[in-house]
Amino acid sequence: RDLPIWLKPPSLDEPPAPATTQLRSATFLSTAMFRKIGAALLLAGSVSGAVLRGQTETCPSSTVYCGMSKDAAGTVQFVEHALPVPGECSNVMSKFPEDGQFKLCGPGKWSMSPMSCDKHEYKAVTIEHSKSAFTKSDCKVYALSDYYQISGYIGSAIFTCDATAR
Repeated sequence: RDLPIWLKPPSLDEPPAPATTQLRSATFLSTAMFRKIGAALLLAGSVSGAVLRGQTETCPSSTVYCGMSKDAAGTVQFVEHALPVPGECSNVMSKFPEDGQFKLCGPGKWSMSPMSCDKHEYKAVTIEHSKSAFTKSDCKVYALSDYYQISGYIGSAIFTCDATAR
């Protein structure tokens, strides 16, 4: 298969390519590089916008951790998860172990349901941490088995927090 000129290794047996071909190859390469750099800058801009949006729309004093596995000693291993935009329902649609736990830190209101967002209110479990009783470092661990509605499966979740707690 014949390779494009810019991908061919130089050969000692062939005469050098005409200057116009070399110029076209250089122009193509610089155009391709410009496109790649432009795409990277656009991507970086959209990512930074999402990060800034997340910092203004979520409650920085609140955190959620899921403890769905245990280490060799039987201690629950909690993993931090990002909070959704306050007030927006997020479809979770995930199975969880019956003995799973979750840890909620800081102020806010968490609502979890076995249903998807369109039927979230049916059998929803709501846990509220008041801003006067919970700060960023105040956490409470909850067992999924204590809530029959979400024991083993969470369909959707909504997080809200007071605008003054953000």
